[in-house]
Amino acid sequence: MEFWSYVPNRVISTMFEGGFLSHGGQVVDVSAMARRARRVKSPQELVYMEKAMAMCDIGHQTIMEHLRPGITEIDLFGKVTAAMMEAGGEFPAQIPIFNAAPVVDGEPQNTGHTFAGRKVIEKGELLTTDLCGVFNRYHANAERGYFVGDNPPVTLVERYKLAAGVFDVIAAEVKAGMTVREVNARLRRYYEEVGIWTENEGWALGYELGLSFRPDWVGDFYFHLGDDKYLDRVFEENMVTNFESSFNIALIDTLVYGKDGTRLLSKTPLELRVVG
Repeated sequence: MEFWSYVPNRVISTMFEGGFLSHGGQVVDVSAMARRARRVKSPQELVYMEKAMAMCDIGHQTIMEHLRPGITEIDLFGKVTAAMMEAGGEFPAQIPIFNAAPVVDGEPQNTGHTFAGRKVIEKGELLTTDLCGVFNRYHANAERGYFVGDNPPVTLVERYKLAAGVFDVIAAEVKAGMTVREVNARLRRYYEEVGIWTENEGWALGYELGLSFRPDWVGDFYFHLGDDKYLDRVFEENMVTNFESSFNIALIDTLVYGKDGTRLLSKTPLELRVVG
């Protein structure tokens, strides 16, 4: 049994375990074995994840088509969800972040992991959209920020550009066989070179993506550029993770690790998206 599974929760799975034991069975926790088997994707699984990302990109395109001052978060989110499902998508394993907040002196106001509500989106706000496309329960994640208005703050545009630059480094220099230590060091060096990394600011991390059921899509393999433990873990060929390059902005993409390099799945531009 997979004791670390969300579903069924441990209270319910204990009942199943008791049933097996009462009939002379021996119960073993295979959480690590099951997660190890899920970590490296087959060619068919990668096809599913590519389809999932195509649906995620449809969601982002729908935002560009319908986001205007005066629309509510929930109305826009409904249009996005409908478009993704009409394309063959499924509901993701957790409710996506989808919220708008004012930008003050070039700084978006942080609203946390908040999903769409009845708030009216206004000019001068940043809409954070952390979408996951889903196909056959395989998830592909892409987050973008949308500035509502004609003149986004120059500092915000520049920060997006610098945060997005790390994906060029990933595509050019990160590949299967590298350790977390090696990848963290290279990506952190980029952030330090462009001047956006500090010890108290910077959300730069990734986690495994793949087959997921509610209540979340976060897989077992996790890394953060501030890690000081478990640095000898290896990125394997055909592993898939997201990467979150978030410095008080919204920017995430999904990565497939190969022996010759790493590729990004989303075709949605890695930049601050501006809509009138």
